[in-house]
Amino acid sequence: MVKGLYFHVPFCSYKCPYCDFVSVVGPQAEHGHYMELLLKELSLYEELEFSLQTLYFGGGTPSLVSPKTYEVFLQELSKLVDLSRVEEITIECNPENYSLEEFRALRELGFNRVSLGVQSLREEGLKALGRRHSLEQALRSVHWAAEAGFERLNVDLIYGYQGQTPKELERELDLLLSLPVSHVSLYMLTPYEDTLFGQLYRKGALSLPDGDTLGDMFELACDKLESAGFVHYEVSNFALPGYECRHNLLYWTHQEFLGLGVSAWSFVKSRRFGNTRSLKLYEEKLKKGTKPVEQEERLEGREKLYDYLFVALRTRSGVPRALLGKAWQELKDFFQEEGDRVRLNRKGMLLLNEVLLRLKKHLRDNLTPDWEAVS
Repeated sequence: MVKGLYFHVPFCSYKCPYCDFVSVVGPQAEHGHYMELLLKELSLYEELEFSLQTLYFGGGTPSLVSPKTYEVFLQELSKLVDLSRVEEITIECNPENYSLEEFRALRELGFNRVSLGVQSLREEGLKALGRRHSLEQALRSVHWAAEAGFERLNVDLIYGYQGQTPKELERELDLLLSLPVSHVSLYMLTPYEDTLFGQLYRKGALSLPDGDTLGDMFELACDKLESAGFVHYEVSNFALPGYECRHNLLYWTHQEFLGLGVSAWSFVKSRRFGNTRSLKLYEEKLKKGTKPVEQEERLEGREKLYDYLFVALRTRSGVPRALLGKAWQELKDFFQEEGDRVRLNRKGMLLLNEVLLRLKKHLRDNLTPDWEAVS
């Protein structure tokens, strides 16, 4: 049963040097046409059962699309699927793109969660990350969203950029905690291969904090946010009680969701599948009445177990200890126990990829328990 819909809106006014998501810089006239393509794609999934709880508009920069276009889109969407039980509708916004009136218009349309791509609360940090908005615009955007009635208000922050120190991160967090936010997504800067930062990093033209400094920053952020009442409910996410992102929790608890749009991924009936990353090919396939799926993986046995561990171990609720099998003894230092369940401690979160690789090797080399019986 599909519980969430994700819509990838790829439009951007410029490309950030650290971003590896599919995005295009295009004229506003294309927005309405693309939103029609999203509806066309959804209509090709008549075989699926829906019990929708969440909608999520990510990107790209979904806030480049006008509220009027979203009004038409939601009206047409309601003709294809039942939206009566939807509890959360999220849109990602950039600080330079939205006015108070536009935030209010979104709220009137039923959007009840905003995720603001602030990224840094220092002018120097914004410059280091290649962002074009100012600190003043970022702060104003947060206050406008709150004034418009968004209680479920997230701010994205990136740490570990060139020149940043733990003390500077602490100042950013102090300023953040003075704002009316109920959720924080905190991401370590990663110089992905296909990004400008990735290219500069390989050439030695981009200097980033070392591993020990990044570890100190992560510990500092966890301490600071948790002491302010935020629950560290996922590796990169903190929320005041009751303000967790319900849509993302579908991902991390192995529940079904359908991703629509160029490069979007889905998880339905133990199958992960992803759309083409080409906007041109995406449109061509839909015009032919063909689903734009480019990659697909059917998950069974150990692969299904590993897939579950990969997402569930990111969360505060963790997994049943029995699922780790004999690997538990080897990886004990990365976990903390809570009854018959285990979850990653901070060391485990920092070394998440290493932990998952070691778990995968164990699952490949050893018999595993019946994970559906204990999960």
